[in-house]
Amino acid sequence: MKKLKQAALVLILLLPISLVSLAQTQTIFDGTKKINGAEIYCKVIGSGEPILVVHGGPGLAHDYLYEPFTELSKNFKLIFYDQRGCGRSSSFEKDETVTMETLVEDLESIRKEFNLADVYLAGQSWGATIALNYILKYPQNIKKLLLLEPAPGSSEFMPEIQKTILSRLSEQEKEKLTKLSQMPDIKTNPETFKKFMEIRTNPYFFDSSFTKKRDFNYFDSSRVQNFFASSVMFSPYMMNYNLYPRLKEINCPTLIIHGDYDIIPTEAVERMKKEIKNCELNVILDCGHFVHLEKPEVYFRLIKEFIAK
Repeated sequence: MKKLKQAALVLILLLPISLVSLAQTQTIFDGTKKINGAEIYCKVIGSGEPILVVHGGPGLAHDYLYEPFTELSKNFKLIFYDQRGCGRSSSFEKDETVTMETLVEDLESIRKEFNLADVYLAGQSWGATIALNYILKYPQNIKKLLLLEPAPGSSEFMPEIQKTILSRLSEQEKEKLTKLSQMPDIKTNPETFKKFMEIRTNPYFFDSSFTKKRDFNYFDSSRVQNFFASSVMFSPYMMNYNLYPRLKEINCPTLIIHGDYDIIPTEAVERMKKEIKNCELNVILDCGHFVHLEKPEVYFRLIKEFIAK
């Protein structure tokens, strides 16, 4: 149980942030659809070739990617969704067991629902793990794969990630985190949760000024509960998985973007590049786990250039 709790903390690989003012975008769909037995929230914007965007977590939602990614809606159709049990999608049913296979089938059902073929698949952090599992099962549907600040390809890196996170926190911050994590309302009170996240996510940035601009305001009580439920649900998977041996099966062009200050070791993404046949790795200097926020011009230029090739 202690290991599962530690894993749940490690799995906070994303955070909802609002730093960019929204440009005028064309909204094609904004609502829920019955997907694979669950109510899944989807939002489709822009026009052009489709990019299916998979957010991170587990337990978060698409919101933190939406505003920065509107930059791509000028040239592409973007399909965002909240994974089951996350954001505006339906919560887990009592005693429901959701596996990685479930998430893969949800993604496939969304692709079919929106009639997407030859799609660009973009997964950020935990979303990249889902994307990898998806393409290993449905390679014929993906034109190009974008692994954006991806989680490692194996659970072997989790202890190192936890060590890195702790090394970037002061003793005072660690003490505050411990107290907040032990508060009885941490899983139900958005204010307590926000205070916890504000400290917990500091190590994810190279530039500390970004940590003062984060917006956790859309974490209401139901989203907080969903966050913890998802973290617990997928902790067993994240403590015991290894995708590296199968990455050689991926044949489509693949892009990896990684910050040199990411909590994810560079070794983890270098191994991905080595195993995937047609893979381009870009390590961006002076960036943490959110290159799309710390260096958006470089980030979206790389994505556009990769798709254009």
